[in-house]
Amino acid sequence: MEIGVDDLRSQKRLKGSHGILISYPSQDGSEKLVQHTCSTQDISESGLKIVVRRPLPLGKELPIEVTIGDEEAVFKFYGEVKWCLEVDPTPTYYAGIKLTRIVENQYENWLAIVARAES
Repeated sequence: MEIGVDDLRSQKRLKGSHGILISYPSQDGSEKLVQHTCSTQDISESGLKIVVRRPLPLGKELPIEVTIGDEEAVFKFYGEVKWCLEVDPTPTYYAGIKLTRIVENQYENWLAIVARAES
């Protein structure tokens, strides 16, 4: 029996598309900044599944901004890219991000949003 990425999840997920901005220094040694504007497929207390047009570097901790809801609550955190899979030739990739640090003590607000999805 094959186990898929979704089968490895231990937390409930809030489905939905929320705006994301990811930026990090280029891997080519230049001082360029690589930016991805993408969206979530789902979120949990400790991570995100995102939809992105270019692959993300595996194992790299990246600064990430997530915008959620009509109030446009913006959460800034760092997340490690745990996996990245190409899902179609458009190109479209799904990537799993494990939250490592939330900036500006916003974790309680993040948990409240995820908890609302579970009720």
